[in-house]
Amino acid sequence: MWILSILVLTHLLLNMSVVNSEENCTLLKDSFANSTAEFISCAIYNSRPITMCENCVQQYINILEDYNNMKKILDNETYCIDKFINLDRLQIIQTLYSSSYNLWNDAKCYECYKFENGTLTPNKSIQTTTFNKYHEKYTHCINQRTINDTTICKTCMEDYLNLDNYYTSISNENEKIGVCMDIVDVMNTTRLFWSLKCCKYRKHEEHIFIASTVTVLLVTLLFYVIVQFCSVKKTPTILQQRRFAESLNQPNNEM
Repeated sequence: MWILSILVLTHLLLNMSVVNSEENCTLLKDSFANSTAEFISCAIYNSRPITMCENCVQQYINILEDYNNMKKILDNETYCIDKFINLDRLQIIQTLYSSSYNLWNDAKCYECYKFENGTLTPNKSIQTTTFNKYHEKYTHCINQRTINDTTICKTCMEDYLNLDNYYTSISNENEKIGVCMDIVDVMNTTRLFWSLKCCKYRKHEEHIFIASTVTVLLVTLLFYVIVQFCSVKKTPTILQQRRFAESLNQPNNEM
């Protein structure tokens, strides 16, 4: 009787563990689905201007955690991740994870944050915080009430150059994306604004230089033309040579 009771209890416990493991795998799958949906939605929402790295980091971290948890939980001596991937011909979970991973890394978002023991954290890197300080100072300058189109270049030139020089120092401009994409997009927008506001004055100076250069060239060309027409052409004097003729006549004279 006791033996039968023990066997029944053992069977129930085993069934409970199986149910629990299956429930754990299902919960992890549901959590991963929610994390992926939230990250994709966040990435689309922050696609223009590009602020995905800054605003979607926690959603991406959730994807990593859920995916890694599925690699740790066992279900009938099989990890949940293997059950979802190897037994699924479409490999939907792996495909969605790879898509999120590639999107995050193609944008170099990892360069915006610190890593602790090889794990991504939501804490911004030193380069990111320093760039943001330079950009905030520049933005504060151009947003002053006393600033207008004629004074912005002179007043904010130093702040703009400091920002631009720091960006150049932390980025590899030989690459398509030289640094975290959020920073790249901010800098591209800043440079475009600055060129529209300040380079127009430089263009005026270039027009003056070009006009002066053309004027000098025209005056020089005109000078040479006048000299060419006004100069007196001298006809070269052709000297007659008689030595050869005389040398031919000498034998005849002797004969």
